[in-house]
Amino acid sequence: MENDSLGHLPPVMRSRIPWVAAGLSVLSASAGWSCDGPGNSGKSMPDPSLVEAVPWLNGVLPAMDANGVVIPALPVYPPIASGMPDPGSQRTDCTPLAGLEFSKLPGDVRDPTKEWFDTFETTMSGNPAETGIAAGWSSYDDLTKFSFHAPGDASWYSGLDKTYYAIWGMPAEKYPGPSCDGKPNDWVMHFRGGLFRKWGGGISHAFTDPLARYRSGPMDACAPGVDFCPPPVAADAVVDTAGLPLKAASGQDYQQSHDFFDASAYDGIAFWARRGPEGFDRALVILTDKFTSDRLARENQRYCRRVRECYTRCLSGVPCSPDDPSSPNPVYRCFDPKVGLPTSIAIESQLELMYPRCGKSACTSPDTYLDPDFDSKECRPYTFPAADESGEYCWSEGDTPPPSRDDRCQDGWQTSIDLTLDWTFYALPFSRFGQVGFGKRAPYMDLKSIDTIAFGAVMGWSDVYFDNVTLYRRKR
Repeated sequence: MENDSLGHLPPVMRSRIPWVAAGLSVLSASAGWSCDGPGNSGKSMPDPSLVEAVPWLNGVLPAMDANGVVIPALPVYPPIASGMPDPGSQRTDCTPLAGLEFSKLPGDVRDPTKEWFDTFETTMSGNPAETGIAAGWSSYDDLTKFSFHAPGDASWYSGLDKTYYAIWGMPAEKYPGPSCDGKPNDWVMHFRGGLFRKWGGGISHAFTDPLARYRSGPMDACAPGVDFCPPPVAADAVVDTAGLPLKAASGQDYQQSHDFFDASAYDGIAFWARRGPEGFDRALVILTDKFTSDRLARENQRYCRRVRECYTRCLSGVPCSPDDPSSPNPVYRCFDPKVGLPTSIAIESQLELMYPRCGKSACTSPDTYLDPDFDSKECRPYTFPAADESGEYCWSEGDTPPPSRDDRCQDGWQTSIDLTLDWTFYALPFSRFGQVGFGKRAPYMDLKSIDTIAFGAVMGWSDVYFDNVTLYRRKR
């Protein structure tokens, strides 16, 4: 693939977990809700301007005009709850940073090949059009009907084209961040969403190395100065340093990355955070490792078993329709066949959110993010023996049933933080994290295979800002 003029590559597909743009109308004080239908039927529906601002709004088809799907050119963060204005942070306390060092080069030097310190700032390339980017981060939610999460992937906004350096990621927001050295801090990572009524939403970042910045491959040593990169794997090894097979169970190469960090040289995770005035005042911080990660278990399931929920019916209520009825293998998606499926959406990850797969295709994956563990399975109902959980899952007749909570992945190591309106610094030691109990119990947190970090929002409204996310340790 060719780089564009700013050095970033076409986006790759991630698992479905994904303002102010000029010309958007002001949303109502009730966070974009209105009554639908002639004569006011009393049926609650999102305000049309909310649908235009967030085309992937859960349970609603995107708005259309003469040019196709209405997609904002720039990231939009719709108001939540009553729409109260944000007063911004009034103070910044830098004293908690004393005695700590981070995965960061000294001084003002920035080199992503030798540090992991997400500032979300521009790269100081001198290009006035450059925007900040949360490279490798993605957003998600619990699919509550009519809820939203913002922003989406940076590649979804035409106004950001060729303005950032990243393969993929969330757009950063130009907003005053915390500064402890008197220097400007102009870009932060912002997540807003709701109203979540199931388990919430959030943003996540996998510790993968798609550009081979730290080393060429798992058989190679880390670049000089990198202290969070796993040691090289022996030439005759069949497992990596975490004990994960180097090949898929099929004997073929993995379809997706199985990279991770060795964070054993550090004491924990550090970052700054604040909330908006009507966002929930608590957030979850979640880490996964070889014992708990669904991503590292892909195509091997060595330490835990994967489960994939699916949906044969459409949350929006429209028919589950084949994208090409004349094809012998059409993809079934949620759209009105009388209107048709728009052909103007070129980015696959965006199409997957706005017109999700359903019916016969509910367990299939896009070509850019194949999942052999489930792509050939049927979407079938299952009630677990304890009868405390049921739904539709990807498993075929004759398969071992979906795993119970005692066997499955994704019960990551987590803790919670209290949020205020002011920027607050958090240094969370690994010892503070623990499992919740909805997955397989791990024998310990394996700091040598930290695979993902996520900031989770619980039920309700979420409006939270993050900056300078990194690893930390106490100076010795």
